[in-house]
Amino acid sequence: MLAVAGVVLVISMGWRFSGYLTEAANGAFTKDVLLLVMVYKLPSFLELILPISFFLAIMLAYGRLHVDSEMVILESCGMSPAKLINMTLALSFIVMLITGIISLWLKPLGEFKTESMFADQRNLTEFDTLGSGRFQSLRSGKRVTYTESLDGQGGLLNVFINEYKYENQNGAKDVVTVLADNGATVVDDNGNRFLVLKNGTRHSGRPGELDYQVISYEEYGQFIQKEKTAQRHPRRKGLSTLDLVAEKTVANISELQWRISVILMIPIMAVLAIPLSRVNPRQGRFSRLLPGMTLCFLYIVTLSAARSGVEKGTIPVEIGIWWVHVIYLVLIYCLYNTEWFARPRKLISLLGLKS
Repeated sequence: MLAVAGVVLVISMGWRFSGYLTEAANGAFTKDVLLLVMVYKLPSFLELILPISFFLAIMLAYGRLHVDSEMVILESCGMSPAKLINMTLALSFIVMLITGIISLWLKPLGEFKTESMFADQRNLTEFDTLGSGRFQSLRSGKRVTYTESLDGQGGLLNVFINEYKYENQNGAKDVVTVLADNGATVVDDNGNRFLVLKNGTRHSGRPGELDYQVISYEEYGQFIQKEKTAQRHPRRKGLSTLDLVAEKTVANISELQWRISVILMIPIMAVLAIPLSRVNPRQGRFSRLLPGMTLCFLYIVTLSAARSGVEKGTIPVEIGIWWVHVIYLVLIYCLYNTEWFARPRKLISLLGLKS
């Protein structure tokens, strides 16, 4: 399980890290927060990776026992299906405990920390996230900034700034273009930030018209105004489990049901993996891996679709997403009665309650 989880975690986090790296290169946030973001996002990845890895681990381990005919020997020595199920459920309880801590506590905490960090990053100016050798624009697209190089003290070399003052829908925009040999950001006594440029020119006017102005300067100061960002409501993923229980909205109930369902599907998938791993030695232990993975991912996709249905009101809250678990319990009953036992038995015998 640890081996499968490690491989899947590296692939998924590497893919997500490349996306964050692209956003940092585009100036969405500073590169200093990349490592923290990935640490805070780790529980979100593990929430689903652990159950899937445990399911695959059971299929691979038990499939190997069947291929090597060791499961036949165990059965002849008194290993009953009920005992094998109980042993598998005992292992699944450990995975449930770890997943419960991640889903109910660590994941909401990580999502809250990530959202808070991104909120702080949205309050930064483009000069806080400016990188050398690339054009960077505000989210509103009203200003584009470029500098050839940066030093460790915040100094800029060969600066280019292009700013749109306002836009006439029936004509061109008024543009102010500033060039400078060097510059730096300065904070005054009141906490206001200014960009001080030296030895350059300032061009203002409207493209395509002769009515423009060119000013040469030795020193030019420009007030750096922070871009106003819309206030965002906290995401449901970042709400603690206690907050979801306290505020029982439809969206919060669906999120709470999802967190509990991630934990409940672990023993269900564990019991499902036992008959799916039963293969003929001539077939090889990977012959049923594809059908098993299909059922596993279908389980998760159906749970996600059911959660969306509860949020949108197409599925009643009373029904919720529990019906997905019921379908897989019925599937398990059918698999055990058709594949595992030589003759049909009652479901109660699977739990060892009846000989």
